[in-house]
Amino acid sequence: MVKININIEGENLEEIIQDLFVVGIELLKTNKKEIDELIRILSDETMEILMERKIIEKGAQLYKKINTEINWAYKKDKNK
Repeated sequence: MVKININIEGENLEEIIQDLFVVGIELLKTNKKEIDELIRILSDETMEILMERKIIEKGAQLYKKINTEINWAYKKDKNK
């Protein structure tokens, strides 16, 4: 096994990544309103996509398959 240490300008890469993570968390904390708005926009877009006919049909087919499997497993266990 080979271990590789990468140093950038005298700093350890792990420390740089940890600092970036801390900065990212602070950005999230200080921009809650903007993040909430972004989540709302993404969820609205997601719902529009999910409401498309093809996706609803695929979901219905998946539901039927799952329901069939559940019924088959129930009947199999009931007959034991």
